[in-house]
Amino acid sequence: MPAISQAFRCFDEVARRGSVRKAAETLHLTPAAVNQQVLNFEQLVGVPLFDRLPRGMQLNSAGEIMIAAVRRSQRDFDSALSQVEDLRALRRGHVNAGVSHSTAEYLLPGVIQSVQRSHPGITFSVRSGNGEALLRWVANGEVDVAYCLRRQPPPGVEEVRAVPQHLGVVTAPGHPLAQGGALVRLRDCLEHPLVMMSPDMELRTVLERIEPRFARLGRPLVETGSVPMVRQLVAGSQAIGFLIPENVDADVRAGTLAWRGLEDAGAHLHSCVYQRAGHTTSVAMGLFLAELEAAGNDIHARYEAGAAAR
Repeated sequence: MPAISQAFRCFDEVARRGSVRKAAETLHLTPAAVNQQVLNFEQLVGVPLFDRLPRGMQLNSAGEIMIAAVRRSQRDFDSALSQVEDLRALRRGHVNAGVSHSTAEYLLPGVIQSVQRSHPGITFSVRSGNGEALLRWVANGEVDVAYCLRRQPPPGVEEVRAVPQHLGVVTAPGHPLAQGGALVRLRDCLEHPLVMMSPDMELRTVLERIEPRFARLGRPLVETGSVPMVRQLVAGSQAIGFLIPENVDADVRAGTLAWRGLEDAGAHLHSCVYQRAGHTTSVAMGLFLAELEAAGNDIHARYEAGAAAR
């Protein structure tokens, strides 16, 4: 990769080699040219950056500060050049992502297809799991990004994007709860037969935070870790379930399920993208994340607009 400037290049090489002569040999320049670049850089900074010793050149305190800044700037410059070149040449890229099981089943296939229509050279590796496992995989470097409901990330992992989610009640279209106003409170749903996510699932944890009485209701009609099972059981009965719109969008469009948002404050959630702190996002990953965010925001906007209209 090219250097940001000849002065940076010479300063860095003298710092590495401890000698103008050795730096000049590495850079294929004359010692006089290297020495002049270092002097020019010191003049720009305003203080000497080396202690000139009989055996060579040694960075002083100011030099240590400047060499860290120069090397950091060069790394950022190299990364930016690489991304610009990827964008210009449309090189093949790869996306290594971890998502929740339900996102892998419903939202993600459409996102991948959309990316590959415009960039057919991009390939994907996708792992699915619960939020705890996903963030652990990011921290360990097993996936580059994770997408799951918001949670406290472990050390070294940071949240970089967020998509709003709204937890709601899912019913058959003719169910009484499908006929009401815009929103419904969770406490008004407890008298109906319940098809619930299992206790170790995140959506179940959210429901129990909103309404503590869930823990005292006894065993629901069905408990399962499978979103498809919730959808199928609810569609064919008077039971109800609790899912987010991306879980049921295809069924609602087809008219086989109805969804109604919960009014409770705790029902307003976010799904977030997590990556390792300081990690540089590749062009391929950037395209994927933009498409994922757009798809999630589109679903959220449609369902919130529908709730307002009702």
